[in-house]
Amino acid sequence: MYKILYIGDISTYNYYKEGKNPSHWLYGAAEMEKDGHKVIWEQESSNLWNDWKLVRHHQPDIIFIPNLNLHNHKLLLLLSAIGIYRKPIFAYLHHTPKGKGIKAIPYAILLSGCRHVFFISKKTMSESIANRVIKGIKCSYIEWGADSDFYRNIKTKDKGYFMSTGKEKRDFDTLIEAFKITGEPLKIITCKSHAGNNYENLPALCKDIPNIEVIITENSGGNYPKMLHAMADAKALVCPLRQDKLNYCVGLSTIVDAEGLGKPLIITHNPYHSEKRMRPFHRVRNVNDWVSAIREIQTSKKVMPISPYNIQHCYEKMKVIMRLNT
Repeated sequence: MYKILYIGDISTYNYYKEGKNPSHWLYGAAEMEKDGHKVIWEQESSNLWNDWKLVRHHQPDIIFIPNLNLHNHKLLLLLSAIGIYRKPIFAYLHHTPKGKGIKAIPYAILLSGCRHVFFISKKTMSESIANRVIKGIKCSYIEWGADSDFYRNIKTKDKGYFMSTGKEKRDFDTLIEAFKITGEPLKIITCKSHAGNNYENLPALCKDIPNIEVIITENSGGNYPKMLHAMADAKALVCPLRQDKLNYCVGLSTIVDAEGLGKPLIITHNPYHSEKRMRPFHRVRNVNDWVSAIREIQTSKKVMPISPYNIQHCYEKMKVIMRLNT
């Protein structure tokens, strides 16, 4: 068994331990712990020396970073790249590093410090390889999915409304217009602001639209149980994305929720999502597409197929690459 240092958002782990969040938000680290490995849970920081202090203190066999921010981990990655730090580093990279040609060199040096990098989008991985920030032999596309054990205990109903719970790069204008046309009930749960997106005006925007309810919450994973209950009772989930911001796999968390709960989903077409994985769902590009999808779901008797994507299968693939079974 290995001593594994997890460097990420420690609050996500705390919510998981409290039963509020599913394990897939930890990208396989909870499964490592269930598998008998000693996982040390530590907080990521932008402090240059944070990682070095953690590895000196804990002396781990393996380092695992669930959402690699190159700036936050530049010292550790550089020390690994030049051979000073020799323990293996495994990480998930969610975005394509910005840079080509000469500008890609710093990213390539830092990423060379990883033993292996996991991608949750095949397109992001392909772009990263094409831009020469990472070698194909050092990375894998992993079909990240829902915590089956968590969702198995959630009771679902169909109370007739459509549910939006996202906060990243959301196109609420298109969503609202489509539901104004159809008159179907829509609930929106989001936060005041996230990553430069401000949604404070949503309640005022919808106050005279009787079929749309808006709930503004704090931007915290602790609110997930409230959103989960609303999703479990919905007819379908909806995920409106800004088409001018589709440069990564934004919306994947909502896809995972839909798969875990067995709910229909309407989502803006995003080329960073797997074509095969999206087949059971409605992919849309404009208001007319939204209206058609909403009406089709309202009249459909289709039963959603059981999704083959889950964090348990994801971990089994990671386990082989990380050699955790040796």
